[in-house]
Parts: sequence; structure tokens; C-alpha cells
Amino acid sequence: MALMQVDFHSKTLQMEASLSVIMPEKQQGVGVTPFLREGRHPVLYLLHGTSGDHTDWERWTSIERYASKKGIAMVMPGAQLSAYANMVYGERFFDYIAEELPEFMKAYFPISDRREDTFICGLSMGGYGALKIGLSKPEQYAAIGTLSNGNHAYMLEGVPKELLESPAGEQLFKRFKLCWGLERGETPIGTEQDIFYLAERNRTKGQVLPEIFAACGTEDHNYKMASQMRDFFLGLPGNPYHYTYHEESGGHTWEFWDKWIVAYLEWLPIHL
Repeated sequence: MALMQVDFHSKTLQMEASLSVIMPEKQQGVGVTPFLREGRHPVLYLLHGTSGDHTDWERWTSIERYASKKGIAMVMPGAQLSAYANMVYGERFFDYIAEELPEFMKAYFPISDRREDTFICGLSMGGYGALKIGLSKPEQYAAIGTLSNGNHAYMLEGVPKELLESPAGEQLFKRFKLCWGLERGETPIGTEQDIFYLAERNRTKGQVLPEIFAACGTEDHNYKMASQMRDFFLGLPGNPYHYTYHEESGGHTWEFWDKWIVAYLEWLPIHL
């Protein structure tokens, strides 16, 4: 696999943007047996979590080795602490990743432009971002992966009052205001920031629906949100998103994500 650091001027962000790109190669070094593919490659947009950046997946997992076995390209952008939103007080990271970046990649790299070859996945904040982008543009993605994550529109539900009034709670409210323009007492539930709202809108409009893969550790601090999301999707009549959920003992750690990104890649409907 070829690992590239790509820097370009984003018209959407109005600044220089950096991303990591992994592209399949026919020739590999000792110990690697790549899957050889002719033509354009399927592609996975892989999103980082809170406090991360575009280098996280490459630094903390063996994602390049996993990708080589599937002959799939990996695109790992940075989105700061944006919640993958068009921030009210910040940059338009949703438009950048959902619209500008795919067009840039198709123009400069040999990746497929077919929906059935295009996937998105993320961990924690990136898992929420993957769901938001994938469900906002279901015609663009065949499958979504979400690890250690729930519906962030419901993040404040069940949080103890003393925590909300602590410095940590204050920081959370500041992020909600930066990303979504929300003041204390306001909620993103029922808006385009709400995964359940997007999922129902697609279903009732008869949109083509991506399949969804989810996994979360039972000791993860997002486990309650992940369980809520599981119950929602599995409660939809006929499981229209072909929602698949996995859990096991584990926390909010790279050991967990390194294992389950492999499971997600095995689950993906990649045409070999």
C-alpha cells in the first residue's frame, strides 16, 4: 500500500487541509500479500474521534495492512472538534467531507465513483459523523460503520445535574454552541443533527438506504448511547438499514477499535 500525506487548499474550508490517504499497490514488501485489483478501487472514508486528527487511524491501528488485504483505498481527513458539522462558529466540515473531499479524491486518485464501492466509518465523534454524513447522503454510501458511539443529539439525556454544572459540563455546552449554535436548554433533537430524525426521514421518503454496522464495548462511557441507538435501529420495522450490532467487554480504547475495524472491513460488501 502507498501511504500519502495530502495537503491541498479547500475551497469549502477556505484554508489548507491535510489528510492521510492509503492507496493499493500491486507490489508490496516482505510479509505483505496485497489483493490485486484492476481499475478503480473501492474507498472507505475513515473518521477520527474527539481529540484526534487525520493521522490517528494510521498511528494507532494496522489499518494499512488491513486495507491491503481488501484492495481498498482509505481516506482519513481531519475535522478538529467540529462534530462533523457546518459549525455555527467555525468551519463547514460537513460540506468539506461530504461534498468537496469525494470530488477531490475522484479527480486525483483512481477510486470508484459508484455508490456500491463507497463506504464511511468512524470512532466516537467520528462514528457520529459517519452516521450523520451517510444518512444525510444515502445515495452516496453503500454502508456506514460506527464504533463506540451513539446519537450525539441525545448526549445530555441522563447526565447528572452536578456534572452539567461542572467545568466539564461547561465545555460540553460550549462545543454545542460552537458546532450547532445551541444555548443551554436548547436541543438538537428533531433536527438534521439528530441521527434518528435523519434515519426516519430517509425511510419515510423511500430513499435508498445504506447498511449500518455498529460495535461498542460494555465498559465504554458511550455504551448507554450506543445501546439507545441499537434499540432504535433494531426497532424499525423490517430492519430497513440491515443494522448489525456487536458488543463485548471493552472500553473507549484503540485496542477495541483496532479489533473492530477489522470486523467492519470483513462485513463490508466489497466486490472482490
